[in-house]
Amino acid sequence: MIRAVRGIGVLLIAIAVIVGPPVLVALWLIDHPPSLDDLSTGGPMSAGTIVALGTIPVVVVWLVLSVALLRRGIRQVRAHLRMPTPSQVTAGSMAGAIVLGGPAVVAVTAPATPAAAATTPAQDVLGARGVTLPDGAGWVPAAVGQAVATTAAALWLRRRRAYRPGESGNEDLRPLPVTVNALTSVIDASAPPVPLVEQLPPGGLALTGPGAGDALRGLLITLLLGGRSVVMTWADLGELLGDPYRSGPLPAGLRAVDELESAGADETALRLRPHAGTGLGHPATTWEVGADGTVAGARRLCVLNPRAAADLLQLLTLARPVEPVPIAVSPAVARLRLLGGCELSVEGSPVVVRRRAGLQVLAYLGLHPAGATGHELIAAIWPGLRPASIANRLHVTTSELRKDLVSRTAIELLRHENGRYILTGAVEVDVHRLSDAIAGLERAITPGERGLAQRAVVDAYAGELAFDCDWPWLIPLRETFRRQALTAYVSLADSAEPDEAVQLLRAAMTVDPHNEDVLSRVAAVQGPRRPRPYA
Repeated sequence: MIRAVRGIGVLLIAIAVIVGPPVLVALWLIDHPPSLDDLSTGGPMSAGTIVALGTIPVVVVWLVLSVALLRRGIRQVRAHLRMPTPSQVTAGSMAGAIVLGGPAVVAVTAPATPAAAATTPAQDVLGARGVTLPDGAGWVPAAVGQAVATTAAALWLRRRRAYRPGESGNEDLRPLPVTVNALTSVIDASAPPVPLVEQLPPGGLALTGPGAGDALRGLLITLLLGGRSVVMTWADLGELLGDPYRSGPLPAGLRAVDELESAGADETALRLRPHAGTGLGHPATTWEVGADGTVAGARRLCVLNPRAAADLLQLLTLARPVEPVPIAVSPAVARLRLLGGCELSVEGSPVVVRRRAGLQVLAYLGLHPAGATGHELIAAIWPGLRPASIANRLHVTTSELRKDLVSRTAIELLRHENGRYILTGAVEVDVHRLSDAIAGLERAITPGERGLAQRAVVDAYAGELAFDCDWPWLIPLRETFRRQALTAYVSLADSAEPDEAVQLLRAAMTVDPHNEDVLSRVAAVQGPRRPRPYA
């Protein structure tokens, strides 16, 4: 309604500007007609003659402005009515690529999809409904905004279903990112779903223009919201989101690798700048993307700045976490001890790891059973250095580590496949037993089940994680396990007899002798038991 009223107002103003002046002049001249005798006699001219002569240049200027406005209006009408070319509305029947032209080039290789109908969805043409994000963060089509609102609503519902009354902690109650809230405040998540389809022309696509980077970020989020699989390098993802050191969890559907050589049959591959020898081909179609996401007047793409894209990617990571990858179990020939120290042993004998960074690689992989990419390892072990610039350092470290392992056993302990480093099933990691016990505690329901699960946690906690290893990336994990063990000890002590409670709380003091709550609990339990000197 507001847009309609505004449009009517603009139309009335335009009519008044174009039609008003000549009408007023004509009415005035009818009442005061000019006289040609004033020009022939050379005498004083009448008011009508003076006005008639003065209106000549005004009429010329009016004609020029009217013609300019008319031509501009015709161009805008044609832009709104222009139909996209077949390559713009037909989904790729073969692998395609999106490339940002100019100094920064982005390539996207899309899997083959069936040909689409020769009709353009309403949200793909100019004039589409959408949301302009605050502070110039971008423009989001209604379909994408609705998908964001639906995803946010599903996340909160999942948290409600998973909450267990009596549990402490409210980490999952933190507000969602500002971009998510900005969209959910104006989009109705309960409205009928709008098709969320991102079609790529066959043979590849090159994006150029001032809005190419923002459009690529919008395409990444749109594809993930639509359930498509995307692959790109860590370096490109970090540059796209304005954080070259980015690592950590990613949403399901997004696979980050160290080097992008090829994409899976169902994956859309994104890459910054052209890379020779990747086999992804060259784009056959070029789109000039304006700063507002418009493409040749035929469609308007979702455009996001780095902050907005990072916010929406965070929502997807929370709502769609990657499912744990099952690890093949094989007879263990090596044991990695991470509780109470950090040591790898083969058949009971310690393995000498010559590089300190190699020991960190073992510890990191032991704590991440699904493995890690080179980018993730570099970001953790060498913080502050751009992972893309020191990839060779990791290569040397892992090569030396393999030599250390091979010198003790011919069985493969460290593997690099599909762009990820991983410890094989031949390595037994003690911290996995503790992780399984914590997972069992989270699943426990009855008091009896929780008591047994808490016993399993305290039994599995054999010491501080990687004791005497002060690696910055390790500290959050170390404190997480410490708190889990403390909570288990204190919970057991609360339901135990006084003598056993004292023993449990003293054991908790060995887990963290600096914790004030544990110290106060010990004092409270021991105080009444001490005999008074003067009874």
